[in-house]
Amino acid sequence: MTRRTIAVSSAFSLALAVLTVGSTARAQVRHRRPMGPAPTVNYHFDNNAASGSCRDYNCGGRCYDGHSGTDFGIATGTEVLAGADGTVIATNNGCANTGYVGNPCGGRCGNYVQLQHSDGSRSIYCHMQLNSLRVSNGQRVRCGQVIGRSASSGSSSGPHLHFGWRRSASAASQDSYRGRCTSAPGAWVDQNSYPQSPAATCQCVPSGETCNNRDDDCDGRIDDGLSRDCYTGPAGTAGRGACRRGTETCGAGRWGACAGQVLPRAETCNRIDDDCDGMVDEGACVMDAGVTDAGRDAGRDANAQDASEEDASEGDASESDASEGDANVGDASEEDAEFDDVTIEEDADVSPDRVDVPSGCGCRTPAAPVRGRSTALIAIMSAATALATKRTRKALGGRG
Repeated sequence: MTRRTIAVSSAFSLALAVLTVGSTARAQVRHRRPMGPAPTVNYHFDNNAASGSCRDYNCGGRCYDGHSGTDFGIATGTEVLAGADGTVIATNNGCANTGYVGNPCGGRCGNYVQLQHSDGSRSIYCHMQLNSLRVSNGQRVRCGQVIGRSASSGSSSGPHLHFGWRRSASAASQDSYRGRCTSAPGAWVDQNSYPQSPAATCQCVPSGETCNNRDDDCDGRIDDGLSRDCYTGPAGTAGRGACRRGTETCGAGRWGACAGQVLPRAETCNRIDDDCDGMVDEGACVMDAGVTDAGRDAGRDANAQDASEEDASEGDASESDASEGDANVGDASEEDAEFDDVTIEEDADVSPDRVDVPSGCGCRTPAAPVRGRSTALIAIMSAATALATKRTRKALGGRG
């Protein structure tokens, strides 16, 4: 390999290392305090172990020589919480609750749980209570989740929780606090003032918001903007007839009531499928019982067609009647012509001035009532009727 190749390879490796460190720093996992109570810290990490003396992150002496973590003084049985999301990679359970300084049980850590986090860092929780562990190897845990209870197992002089932290599997333990007398970046979301316990705030790593009473997307709001469709009616009725889905909204980690939904109700005569069974007005309207919208429309179209056909039939009948009427008119005209041939001869003896004188009487008798125009008309009509009858018989072959 040439010098130039070696130089290029070295430069590439250095650049990659810088990028890796930068990426790790940006994605560093930070922790909340690993218990509910907030006691003062008994002993901090020793940042000057090689000198044979103790120096904490604040350049004070709140530590002891060679201490590799942070000791929180809490009573036996206090719940121990995961400081950040992670995966359980090691546990130990079997040490007595009360140990002593130098006790080798559990590698001097007694009963413990060790977690690995998404940035490769690791955290360990020591001196826990026998049989109190609530997690197992390979289990995924969330920040603030109970993983066990505290005690004084292993190398311990009294009840407390030892929290240890390192940047990677191969790195040495580091101070979980940052300060002027340590090179560690610190592991806490908010470490608070010296010598207080860190804050109980979990680190927010942006992710999709879910209904869990957490600020998953790290925008300062919990369960914000979460809603979904809902329906509590019978299966298969949503979206059918009058039935409609509603909306439920998340608040404080719980889904609220289904608002705005329309559920099946008793059928009424309103041309709507109120009970959402696919039938319209069944049992509610006498004429439309059990009829679907499609069936109703088909029936309406059929009635309209029948009405059109009836109108056409009536039109034909009218034309036929009109034709027969015209024929009758023609017959009447012929009869009128026959009437025109009739001549009525008046009786020569009939006179309005005629006076009947009884035989042997020389006096004038009262005049008889004069037959008026109505009498003459009756006579004319009688004669015409007789003539028409005669002609009819003749046409039929009868005798006159």
